[in-house]
Amino acid sequence: MNSKFVIHAERILTPSSPGPVRGKDMMKISEFFDSDIVIEDGVISDIRKHKSADVKANLVTPGLFDAHTHIPFVGSRSKEFYMRSRGKTYMEILQAGGGIHYTSSLVKNASLEELVEVSKDFVRKFTEHGIVGIECKSGYGLDKENEIKQLKAIKLLRDVVPNKLSATFLGLHARPKNSPVDKYIDEMKELLKCVKDESLAESVDAFCDKGVFLPEEIEDFLLYAESVGLKVRLHADEIENVGATKLGVKVGAISVDHVLKITQDDIQTLANSDTLATLMPSTSFYLSESYAPARDLIDSGVGIALGSDFNPGSSPLYMPSFVMHLAIRFLKMEPEEVLNAYTVNSAYVVGYKSGVVAPSYPADLVFWKTSEFLDIPYMWQENFVEHVLIDGRMVV
Repeated sequence: MNSKFVIHAERILTPSSPGPVRGKDMMKISEFFDSDIVIEDGVISDIRKHKSADVKANLVTPGLFDAHTHIPFVGSRSKEFYMRSRGKTYMEILQAGGGIHYTSSLVKNASLEELVEVSKDFVRKFTEHGIVGIECKSGYGLDKENEIKQLKAIKLLRDVVPNKLSATFLGLHARPKNSPVDKYIDEMKELLKCVKDESLAESVDAFCDKGVFLPEEIEDFLLYAESVGLKVRLHADEIENVGATKLGVKVGAISVDHVLKITQDDIQTLANSDTLATLMPSTSFYLSESYAPARDLIDSGVGIALGSDFNPGSSPLYMPSFVMHLAIRFLKMEPEEVLNAYTVNSAYVVGYKSGVVAPSYPADLVFWKTSEFLDIPYMWQENFVEHVLIDGRMVV
């Protein structure tokens, strides 16, 4: 591709400002018609009225960022889908050795090369649906050797896919089966400096909920992670409210994720902080759980990011169109809020300056086959993606 590349867009929809955007500002978008997007050396240099172009698009938006996935992993948990459909709960399955522990056994038996190869295919499918950036997590190793193996897989994955990846160390994903919990937390804590020094992750995460890890058990772990230079993410108050959201705000987390069971008091705490909420309605859909109170969050001034929670057990999904469908239908989010959440806010959570169609921003863009943004969540099973650009390079 030439260093200069021009797109003639019949319509452009983009967040109006850099992220993160919060509360009522999530309704702010900019719209351009019959315009050219001028790209030079992978960066947008101008948006002008149409005069000449190399390629034409019906609708252009920023590329989408998935702010929460569990890549890399191997294997399926389809039997658990059936078990849940017949009344078993997520925690019952986990405590019986299924769930995270089952996937962990498969990941431990997989080679590093297999993890990379399987994950590369996952990322390709995401990209075909308009995702340019992805947060990837460990968390299926559940011991030092295999947590590091997962993080090394993410590092190798960056060399073989064009996408903007971020890595998160999720050693505290499930309580150990054959070890005291305080001993296990100490073992994971010992890895933090190594993870940072070897550039294996930018963030740390923990599953803070009933039956997993409680706030008082992990606060010191999270503070130590920050002291060595890792950002904090948190699986928070998904199954029950255990005070995880308040812990996330207390330690300055970039994002608290899921938050299905938060209270009005938690929402006010979030609204008075810099912490975003990353919501994944597809998990509620797969688990037949309640949906996060997105409307209350946004109306109180909280910033929302969106993600798929792509994992083999509770959200085996790589279609942002379906996440958008659920966000509009069950989270009661407006289309403008969905666009901001899936672009500029998710880019911020993932750790990239992106998500806006504007000069000086990287040309991370999606061309859609329709000019109507609402078609994407409405006909979610139809892939409207025509082309995807990452840093000006056409990858789809």
